[in-house]
Amino acid sequence: MAQRHRWNRKDDHNATCERCGTRAQKRPSPYGRRWWTEWRLPDGTYVNNYNGGRMPPCPPVSVTDPSTTKDAR
Repeated sequence: MAQRHRWNRKDDHNATCERCGTRAQKRPSPYGRRWWTEWRLPDGTYVNNYNGGRMPPCPPVSVTDPSTTKDAR
């Protein structure tokens, strides 16, 4: 099961996930009282919620960066 993102806020509109490196940017919609969010994923792709899409899940740490896994000794 994927973990929840752990957001490190840069300012009111930008944040980065400490676990996977996903970057989020929130912008006001020009069409009314709502906010659009665009997520830049660590692999270089992006996902947005312009059409009601959901936030992408945070992949397990072992998938994103094998050097951060803890040794179970």
